[in-house]
Order: sequence, then structure tokens, then C-alpha cells
Amino acid sequence: MKTSVIVGIVIVAVIVVGAAYAYTTMTAPAAPAFKVAAIYVTPLEETWNQVLHQALLEARDELGITYNYSERVSESQVESIMLQYINSGFNMIITHSWGFWETADRIAPQFPNVYFAQGSGLCTNFGNNLALFDYYIQEAAYEAGAIAAKMTNTSKVGIVTAFSGVGDVNNLLNGFVAGAKHVNPNLNVTISYINSWYDPPAARTAASALIASGVDVIYSERYGIFEACKDTSGKVLALAFGNIVDQNNLAPDVVVGSVVWDLYPMVRSMIQGALSDNFASGHYYTTMDTGGSKFVWNTAFQNNYPLVYSYSQTLQQQIINGTIYWNTSVTLINGTVVDGSNVPISVPNFRNP
Repeated sequence: MKTSVIVGIVIVAVIVVGAAYAYTTMTAPAAPAFKVAAIYVTPLEETWNQVLHQALLEARDELGITYNYSERVSESQVESIMLQYINSGFNMIITHSWGFWETADRIAPQFPNVYFAQGSGLCTNFGNNLALFDYYIQEAAYEAGAIAAKMTNTSKVGIVTAFSGVGDVNNLLNGFVAGAKHVNPNLNVTISYINSWYDPPAARTAASALIASGVDVIYSERYGIFEACKDTSGKVLALAFGNIVDQNNLAPDVVVGSVVWDLYPMVRSMIQGALSDNFASGHYYTTMDTGGSKFVWNTAFQNNYPLVYSYSQTLQQQIINGTIYWNTSVTLINGTVVDGSNVPISVPNFRNP
């Protein structure tokens, strides 16, 4: 006997009652929403977290997913939290910290019907259900460095960042330094490490020390430096660049623009791929050309520095066209070393700056 299955349509039943007709409408139940969980190691307000959080909120509104998250999860807790989400029927788990990659790499093969995305790390067990992504936005950092070199009055620029020797952080630092040196090879660039992913007071202290040394433009690779860029009277002591998300409104008289990572194109692609059984496992790369990496000007500075703005737009198009190259050897994510003279800056550079 052949059985027909009717899904997602409206069935109208006609019931005869005497000489009248009564119509009863029955709608087949909707498919359950695709459930995505994100796990963050630091507080949600940290910029690395915010960019994914905002992308998933957009996916919730536009794609109809269910989105839950856990913040302040340590490396020792992440496996337990992942398993809780998996056992609760979540379809995709996004572990958003370098320190989580080994756990994600180990857990993903055990649950082939669940999709996983790991934010930074050295995963290899991709199978059909694990993706690895990172903030490969060195192109936008390069543009910021070039703008910084155009705007400094002391020929001294600085960077406040997290840890030394971390590949994805190095990639941003290298981009900024290379952009600054592209404009002025003799420019002095000082890097200050706060040895924390999230410590705004430490970042502020580091920025103050840079300013005291004569630095007048700072790349805020970590959150917390803007307060140091003005004195108690409100006088601007140094200009700054935001990072990861658009931070222009946090200190509009200080922040020239922001190096922005737009994760929604990737998030949308991953979710739609999972829903169509066409999930792309492996590495996701972000470029200016695809819109994931961008430099966002603060409109006030854009208007006040028209020549620098015009220069940056020309440089940006050169970057998109692939005509701006690294001037040093680049180590790719698979360990291959290539000649930097032949490598556009869309290729990540993980060496120590």
C-alpha cells in the first residue's frame, strides 16, 4: 500500500451539516527553528564577541533561527557547555575562542549530525561538519595604518594589543604596521601588550604610556584605550582606531575610524549550507572583496581630512584589486612559507611583527 505524506500545506475539510456547509482549516505544524548556540570565553561586550553576537541576532531576525549563548566560559568548562547544548537539540555550536579549538576539534567528529564552527585555532578534524574561521581583516588594518601615517604629527604611532606570538593577533598588527610603513618607511611603531584578552584598565594604562612617549595615533586592537586619549579637561591627546566592530561613536572626537569584521555573510552562508545539507567545512576566509573586512570612517574625520579620505579610497581599491603586497615572508595557516613579494595582503600573515 502506498502512503502519501503531506507537509507544510493547508488542508481544508468540508463537513456537511444539514443543508449548510462548515469549513474547518487545519495547518500542518511548522518545522522547528534551526537552533544555534555560541560560547564566549569573555564577557559579551568584548568586541570579539560582539561581532558574532550581532551577526547571530541578524540571523535570528532574517533567517528565523533560535539563538542562545553562554559567556565567561573557561577552557575547562567548554566541553560540558557544548554537550549541554547538543543534548538540548541544538543544530550548530559556535565556540568563539582560540582556547576552545582543541575541544571543538575533538568533539565535532563524535556528533556528525551537529554542525560546529570554531573561532580561531588549529583545527584539522573538519570532516563534513566543522568550520574554522578567524578575523582575517588585515586588509582593513592595513588601510588604518596608512591613514595613521598620514595623520600623525610626531611620526610615532602605537598599538595596544593582547598577547605576543598569537597568529591571528599578529595578522592584524602586521597589517597595521605594513600600511603605516607603506606611507612612511621611517615611521616609528610601538606595540604594547597587555597580556589579556579583555582588561580595559590595563589597555588604558598602556595607551597612557604610549602617549607619554610621544605617540599621537593609536590602534586599539584591544578594548579600553579611548579614555586615555583625552585629558581631564577634554583636550585630545591622541587619535585612535577602533577594532573588530564599529567603535566610532564611543569617542567620536578621538576615533578616526574602525577596522571592522562583518561576520554575517559567513554566518548566513553556514546556516543556509546546513539547512540545505551543503555545509562547507574547513576554513572560512574574510576579505575586503567579499565585504567581511572593511574600514569604516568616522564621518566627522572623513569630512575634516578630505585628502586623507580620498587617499584611503584609492588605497582600498588597490587592496581589493590585489595590487598591494606583503613585503615580507608570509607563513600560511598550513605552515607553508611563501615569498611575500608575490603575495597580496588578502593572504593572512601570522609571523611576529
